[in-house]
Amino acid sequence: MTTPNSQRRSWSVTASAVLMLMFALCAVPARASSEPGESQRLEQAKDYIADEQWTRAIAVLRAAATDAKERHRDEALFWLAHSLHQARDLGAAVEMISELERQFPASRWVKPARSLRVEIAQKLRRNDVLWWAATPPPAPVAPPVHRPRASGPPAPTPPARPAAPSRLSPRAPMIPPPAMRPPMVWIPEHWNPDTDLRIQALGSLMTTDSARVIPMLKEIALGSNHPQEASRAVFVLAQSGSPEAHSTVVEVAMHGSESVRVAAVRELGRFGGPKVPDELLQVYGAGNTRVKYQVVNSLGERAATRALLRIAESEVNRPLRDTAIVTLGQAGGREQLQRLYTRATLELKRPIIIGLFNARADDELIRIAERETDAAIRREILARLRLLGTPKAKQYLEKMQSSR
Repeated sequence: MTTPNSQRRSWSVTASAVLMLMFALCAVPARASSEPGESQRLEQAKDYIADEQWTRAIAVLRAAATDAKERHRDEALFWLAHSLHQARDLGAAVEMISELERQFPASRWVKPARSLRVEIAQKLRRNDVLWWAATPPPAPVAPPVHRPRASGPPAPTPPARPAAPSRLSPRAPMIPPPAMRPPMVWIPEHWNPDTDLRIQALGSLMTTDSARVIPMLKEIALGSNHPQEASRAVFVLAQSGSPEAHSTVVEVAMHGSESVRVAAVRELGRFGGPKVPDELLQVYGAGNTRVKYQVVNSLGERAATRALLRIAESEVNRPLRDTAIVTLGQAGGREQLQRLYTRATLELKRPIIIGLFNARADDELIRIAERETDAAIRREILARLRLLGTPKAKQYLEKMQSSR
């Protein structure tokens, strides 16, 4: 039987492959739409790739990649590397990636090719390559500025200004790559990995070096100026079942930028454990409106009825409160909604009815209809029962019709 922990480990193993696909899709056009001027050879090769006929695809792509008249040799080299990888000729695939970088360094196919290289390095357990990909090169040190010495007594040294507090402190230690540089077929000259590639490499290292990887992903999640990069770092963190990764996602949900907090809340909602609803409520109390909506959605996906009821009872923002009530119904909170209805104001009754309708709570709607004195609200309940069309709803409606 598959357990939640084994599922989490499986996600950890495949996280880098998922990220590689996400990054590649940003650069690779859809197969169905051929580019202007694309050769018949490339079209044929893509048909072979779609049918997973790797041997035939490799033969066609080799001919295209070595033909000086081929207009899309860079694309041919990428698909050749991809096909060699699928055919399990990993060494040849790495060589084709290196050839693509050497011949076409500015090509848009270089980015997905480098993601493919990281996946191959993971399969071959080349952690040295992964660390070189995960760690950015050190920032260049500016040379000291020499100014002529002024005559007279030296000026007094101003007192040191205390450093402003940082949400990244204590700063995550940057792990230097191994002293021995891998061969150039793995790490080309002037290597400068972008953040997407670093995140993918860190995801590949999560299972073996999580203690070092988690602080680096945290730094990206909290410090990146690009929300998509930060969200991807959160995604990789969430694939680890470790308590350290869990607490890091909670911290990012509390202190990240808005879009990153939303992503962290989404991933936090997918964690197992009884403490998650309380953690989401903690994030809810510190979040803005957008974050709060995502907390409600995450609680709904977890069927956390107790937490949703707390929000429904305490939230003063009417649209947000109504969303929590409707989500409570979708989460199966039929009894909670019925109790909430007994003390609800007129404006609160409509979202409760919608929530009960979404939960297919025909028993509860019938009981409310029998006691409701407001004619408009009662008509709405009866209309919802007609839409439900359950046997109990039909029987009740027929009874109401015959009693008139």
